[in-house]
Amino acid sequence: MAYVSLYRKWRPQGFGDVVGQDTIVKTLENSLNTRRISHAYLFTGPRGTGKTSVARILAKGLNCQSGPTATPCGKCGECHTIKEGTSLNVIEIDGASNRGIDDVRELRSQVQFTPINAAYKVYIIDEVHMLTTEAFNALLKTLEEPPAHVVFIFATTDPHRLPPTILSRVQRFDFGRFSEQAVVERLQTVAKGEELEVDLEALRLIAQHAAGGMRDALGIFEKCASFAKKITVDAVVEVLGIAPQEQVDSFTEHILGDSKLEALQIIDDLHNQGRDLSQFALAVIAKLRNGILSGANKDEPLELRAIEQLSETVREMRFASDPRIVLELAVVKITTTKTSLPSADMGRLEDKVRTLEKEISRMQMLLAKGNESVSERVSSTQIPKKRIPSANDAERSAYVLEIWPDYLKGLRDERLMQCEAFLKEGTPVEVVDDNIVIAFPRDRGFHKASIEQDSHREPAERVLSKLMGKQVRFRCVFQDETASGPKQVAPQRVQPDKPSQASKRKRQEGHPTVKPDVERKVNLEAGITSEQPKAQDSDAEAFLRASMETFGGKIISKPKEN
Repeated sequence: MAYVSLYRKWRPQGFGDVVGQDTIVKTLENSLNTRRISHAYLFTGPRGTGKTSVARILAKGLNCQSGPTATPCGKCGECHTIKEGTSLNVIEIDGASNRGIDDVRELRSQVQFTPINAAYKVYIIDEVHMLTTEAFNALLKTLEEPPAHVVFIFATTDPHRLPPTILSRVQRFDFGRFSEQAVVERLQTVAKGEELEVDLEALRLIAQHAAGGMRDALGIFEKCASFAKKITVDAVVEVLGIAPQEQVDSFTEHILGDSKLEALQIIDDLHNQGRDLSQFALAVIAKLRNGILSGANKDEPLELRAIEQLSETVREMRFASDPRIVLELAVVKITTTKTSLPSADMGRLEDKVRTLEKEISRMQMLLAKGNESVSERVSSTQIPKKRIPSANDAERSAYVLEIWPDYLKGLRDERLMQCEAFLKEGTPVEVVDDNIVIAFPRDRGFHKASIEQDSHREPAERVLSKLMGKQVRFRCVFQDETASGPKQVAPQRVQPDKPSQASKRKRQEGHPTVKPDVERKVNLEAGITSEQPKAQDSDAEAFLRASMETFGGKIISKPKEN
């Protein structure tokens, strides 16, 4: 007779043989006994937790000659064929190999046929999450309204990959990992049935490395049984390639006791012996964790840092070409952390660290702004804070118009040359609350659209907000969007805050925004010819001329002098 693997030989054949899934077993037993049988079930959970085994037991309970029953006889023809995997009424499908729409269409065509000498036709689809979207869509109608003689049982380790339309049409059962105690008890049963000598500690070590999977536990158990006549801790250690517990204990003491060289020597020995260093690191983490939980460890902060460092090391070792080097670096970091200073020196060191952090933060701010001197010029030298108006929008409008050339220069100093180029084509025409209205000529649409982008608008607003002493925002418009054009600031409303002599002199000498052709146009319209010398401008005339140049104004008439 051909040899059968232990996980197949000792697969549960009835609900009474299933361990660790009591809630699921009880629910399915009650469903069979009360004839409340769903048309579709979904079994989810990690690998090796009994999903396929329970599906087969459920199929037995449905098609047993005495069924539907929660205690299939296991002797009738249908029970026997299901156990052997040859039943014509229980079809097991591998979702990873039969995942296309054509496979589902074939399934749909077979669903309509009634079972042979049985009550139900059961479809067990393993790894159902591997089906394509088209296959799920083709299965959806059949799953929603299947024939009365069909039961679907889906099994998967990744339920989140199933479409919501499928999840809403099935009864879901979540299989949890087996506890170490449940695995040990099952292995004891198998050892008794196979007439093998085992040590209890060896079974516990197998259960620990199985990580809650019964199939993995049986696989390790089978290898150990082939390795030695008696399954001992040493046999399990050799089969798994893990480090002995003595080395785990010694290594843990060395890294906590700042014995760096001794810890590195243990790593070198394990590497030369061909041990799995990742498993070794996990064993050390487990020991540190158990020590913290039991309260036996003395330096808990260091142990927590060691666990954190080793956990990161385990992740890095998966992709490292030489895991030994990664683990050695972790030892150096942990033991370096252990080194401490006297309390007085530590206090001074902490003060220096805090001072250094503040200095770094200040330097980062200066780097972000560009230059400390530039920042100081923008914030203080260029615009005195005492001149910032706050009474009304008209005064703020006049203030924005006055500082606009300095603001553009400030943008250049802040290395915002693009923002400066875009805003040069616009003119501030009004301040409404915290909004600066900027008017652009119709043929400067590109500049308007560019400054409206967040990447240009936000830094430009930040610089102007610094000058204004409050947060402001830009609102860009075209000059011809209204019938009257951009709203101008009335000269009489800003007379209380007359331009300074420096401002008048700047405008007279050639303000950056004053263009020669515009100035000639203003002079002609005002009745001033090139042959006629200019009289000394009053404050109102200077402001009027600047306003016309800025806003594109035009003199309709000028009152004659007496």
